[in-house]
Amino acid sequence: MKKSLNLLLGLSLAILCFCCDPDKEPVTPTAPGTGAITPVGTPEGPVQTASIGPAGGTIQSADQRITISIPAGALTESKTISIQAIGNHCPAGAGKAFRLTPHGLTFAKAARITFQYNEHDVNSSAPEALQVAYQSGKGHWQAPVVKGLDTTIHAVTVETTHFSDWALFKRMFINPLTAIVDPGSKVQLDVFETVAQTSSDDELVLHLPVRTDAKHLDRWQLAGEGTLTPNKTSADYQAPNSIPAINPAAVSVFLKGSVTIEGREYKDIRLISNVYVAPEGISVQIDGGDWRTFPGGANINATHNVVTGKIGSESASVIWKGAPNGTYHWTKSTDVAFNMLAGPMIYQHIYGTQATVSGGSLKVDDSHPDWALGTFILNPAGWIRTSTPLDPMGTANIKGVFRVKRVQ
Repeated sequence: MKKSLNLLLGLSLAILCFCCDPDKEPVTPTAPGTGAITPVGTPEGPVQTASIGPAGGTIQSADQRITISIPAGALTESKTISIQAIGNHCPAGAGKAFRLTPHGLTFAKAARITFQYNEHDVNSSAPEALQVAYQSGKGHWQAPVVKGLDTTIHAVTVETTHFSDWALFKRMFINPLTAIVDPGSKVQLDVFETVAQTSSDDELVLHLPVRTDAKHLDRWQLAGEGTLTPNKTSADYQAPNSIPAINPAAVSVFLKGSVTIEGREYKDIRLISNVYVAPEGISVQIDGGDWRTFPGGANINATHNVVTGKIGSESASVIWKGAPNGTYHWTKSTDVAFNMLAGPMIYQHIYGTQATVSGGSLKVDDSHPDWALGTFILNPAGWIRTSTPLDPMGTANIKGVFRVKRVQ
């Protein structure tokens, strides 16, 4: 890789102890050339096994996150190959890591390791800034050259002649990964890179993430309401005084230069961080009127996810069945549902005498460890007025945003 992603050499290891994920243990700097030592990941999923011999073969993790392709001639006899998900302690690690066994096994021909990445993995970063690293027996991490990047199927590929613990990580990113501010407040965004140096076998030895050098950055850009004040490797985002029409705002920083992988040049690379502008609670706007915020919480689990808020006898809630990250469309059932009680009015995700499902969608964001985040639109929602027999139902356009604490 060249220019913007050529990481700085010779930087001091006595630097800010920083992790992408605040729940992860910090990495430990060591002597130059050995990299940052981190804990070994603990198992977090089932073991997948396959018997692969001289003819070669392929094995995937249970979640299809990682695929190992062993070519013909790489092995002289059949071996039981195993994959197990483990905790990711790689500096700036993204998602789960994987233990590939048997450790110590070497291949006569290089095997290919492919990681599938998702929207969460590139949050605050970019596909071109993703790489794959393995943890040595001494606990430090090394990253081989990226052999393939497919932004259509979202895959990063490297080659190896040995097995170890492997992880996807962000080589450059904006911190915080997901920013959250109250209306009228300010947040500072900083660009970090995973400092590395080249080892004797041309692999990158990973150290701690540090603030990048301004020479790698071209310009900052804001998509959304508010103002952005750049200052070289950082930028201050000032939120508008009320909940904006577009939420979250997208703050981008463009990198200088380009990246070439397998002969293909990737230009105009930019890191993107989302900034949610919302008070704590679930906030609802009806027909473009004033926003109303209901303090509440979120129960995020493997079955039905519930975000709800309440003020006295009035309340608002969204419910969805599925992953805590993604886009969902309203259903006639309660699989994806909205409900709001406001005085004599009841607003729901269906409308009319035929119970037509509302247009619009629910977008949920699982990128923050403490907050459940999301936005929703119902176009239109249905309403029922319970206090009078006259004109008892109708429709209204509803927008919403939520920022609530996760509860057990």
